[in-house]
Amino acid sequence: MNFKNLTSEERNQNMISTIVWINNHTNYLVNQRPDVHRAMNNLTNKQFNHVIAEILLPF
Repeated sequence: MNFKNLTSEERNQNMISTIVWINNHTNYLVNQRPDVHRAMNNLTNKQFNHVIAEILLPF
């Protein structure tokens, strides 16, 4: 599956593309939002998994 060619509608319905987007934008958080990055680093694995579950919940 080529994620670059997905329409917005398809992206909004695809958990894998959401996870890929989160992964690809980690550098943005490090550089542009250090406060958010620090907060992410302070989460336990359980808390981090809960945040990801909340992001994916609409699917």
